[in-house]
Amino acid sequence: MKKRLKIIAISSPGGHWIELQKICKPLEEIFNIVYVNPNNQFTKSDDDSSNNISIIDASAKTKLKLIILSFQLIKIILFNRPKYIISTGAAPGAIAVLLAKWLPCKTIWIDSIANTKELSLSGKLVKNHVTIFLTQWENLVDEKIMFKGALL
Repeated sequence: MKKRLKIIAISSPGGHWIELQKICKPLEEIFNIVYVNPNNQFTKSDDDSSNNISIIDASAKTKLKLIILSFQLIKIILFNRPKYIISTGAAPGAIAVLLAKWLPCKTIWIDSIANTKELSLSGKLVKNHVTIFLTQWENLVDEKIMFKGALL
């Protein structure tokens, strides 16, 4: 049996997390997906708890927690050795993307569906560091940002 490529799917809680799950669920048949999320937002219906990793919740307003989160993510990424890191946003995804620059994995950023007029703050931060940057709004396309149709 062929070994499936590993993906780390990471986001902030709430809407980012809901978007990420909707995007990644269909991919579970093809890839080995490790879900990483603050506040242990995994549901009882999530079959394989070994593929669900809880991290500290951090944001631009909690600088010390960002440092702790960075160390958690380094450990998770090095242990799992993903081929790809995919995120729908905010601090955990942005930090994972920035860390991945020094590792042999590609990154996919899908900016939040809520940002219709401009990129999210974290999207602006990772724009020049991510392998693939997707937006869900055609008016936000530029030389680094792609629109491939509505994702949700």
